Amino acid sequence: MKFLSNLHTHTLYCDGNNSAEDYIKRAIELGFISIGFSGHSYIPGTLGEDWGMSEEGTLEYIKELKGLREKYKGDIEVYIGLETDYYSGYKKDIKEKLSLDYTLGSVHLIKNDTTGEYYSIDSSPEITEEGIKAFGGVKNYIKKYYETLLKMIEEQEPDIIGHIDLVKKFNSDNRYFDETEEWYISLIDETLDKIKRSNSIIEVNTGAMSRGWTDFPYPSKFILKLILEKNIPITLNSDVHSVENLDYYFDESMEVIKETGFKKIKILKKSEFQDIEVK
Repeated sequence: MKFLSNLHTHTLYCDGNNSAEDYIKRAIELGFISIGFSGHSYIPGTLGEDWGMSEEGTLEYIKELKGLREKYKGDIEVYIGLETDYYSGYKKDIKEKLSLDYTLGSVHLIKNDTTGEYYSIDSSPEITEEGIKAFGGVKNYIKKYYETLLKMIEEQEPDIIGHIDLVKKFNSDNRYFDETEEWYISLIDETLDKIKRSNSIIEVNTGAMSRGWTDFPYPSKFILKLILEKNIPITLNSDVHSVENLDYYFDESMEVIKETGFKKIKILKKSEFQDIEVK
């Protein structure tokens, strides 16, 4: 089964390598029904300066996408969103304020409340190790990540939750922790129970695979199974930063989704998140 959409797309306005129009043209070539753009949100200060959009850039981004949506309206549905980091300070009203079609909520940073220092979750193994040390061990580090994720969901009420288990990015060969340990499984289970009470969709995200960091999408297979058991909706995204990866590992991911037991998946179509059958 082909999944013909992607809502996690980064352009030159943030840390992407291609223009929005480049992605739209590629999406049309692939036969996509829809494409959504999710530029990294502005974060006050210097926290997101290497990858987030500026306030002015955000408005330019939205203006350009509105023009492109009109230009290509006969070929593909174009949706305007933001990847709203927790520390952007944005709340659920940001959709209305900026006339967005959707938001994709993510956590890329966690804060050590004792020192006031912030640590990036997905920058490098070295920064990950600094963060683990600063939090007094990997359990505290990971618990802080999921605690922050739940705060983001509560305050932003995002349509989609991005790369839910981002903490595994540099954990190949159980470098920092073992995902089969009871404390981690319990933490995931508790987190998903709280997510179930929201209206958010969890994405299956192939971004770390396309950049060579993982050999399986976010979330891990056991998390996917728990998501299915709890009847939480999912969608599929590539978290794309380069146009050639727009549908990276989509066919294989759909097989994983099907084998896990999912019968439906969400797609943004005709301005609504709709269920389509997994075949």
